[in-house]
Amino acid sequence: MVVLGVDLRSSENHESSIASISPQSLSLDSIQSFKTDGDLLAIINECKPQLVAVGTPLSLPKGMCCLDQKCACESENKERKGRQCEIELAQMGISCFFTSKGSIISRLIYRGMKIRQDIERIGFDIVEVYPYASKVVLFGDNVPPKNNPASIKFMKEKLPSLINGLEEYLDNIDINECDAILNSYTAALHCSQATDVMGADPEGLLAIPRLL
Repeated sequence: MVVLGVDLRSSENHESSIASISPQSLSLDSIQSFKTDGDLLAIINECKPQLVAVGTPLSLPKGMCCLDQKCACESENKERKGRQCEIELAQMGISCFFTSKGSIISRLIYRGMKIRQDIERIGFDIVEVYPYASKVVLFGDNVPPKNNPASIKFMKEKLPSLINGLEEYLDNIDINECDAILNSYTAALHCSQATDVMGADPEGLLAIPRLL
């Protein structure tokens, strides 16, 4: 049995990353790339994972049907911006993009929502994760942002302490693949009930490594 971690790009024109690990041994099984949603579903059907962890918002605030500023839909909770899980992250001091009208990651959110529906339709479990939050919980507050050149060196130093079998991959993996590996690790923790779940159904839940 394996779990999958996905680092998703907003466009099918760019390669996204997916990592497979064994949740029992916490050893890396494979790192792959894909472009289309169909490619991802084919990988999932082949691997038959216990869980798929996707590192992007997979839902909208309750009451909203879209992120279009011209649409009249609005969050049922008018006193806050974004989803409950994002509010809880902010209360922990963890920054994130709020899922709200006119979000700069709207395309990514829409793709994530569609992928969630597709994965559930073919009968597999999916959980939303947030790699930056996982990094802060696991490694502390001084985590370089993903777009910082120091980030890839930092992750290559930290990941081998979590995942077995990374040595042969370290010279060639990029930062997106590092996040996919971390997402798969969070999926393994979730299967072992070693995560904290933030947010509220039916709006959307987010799993992060449990604070020790």
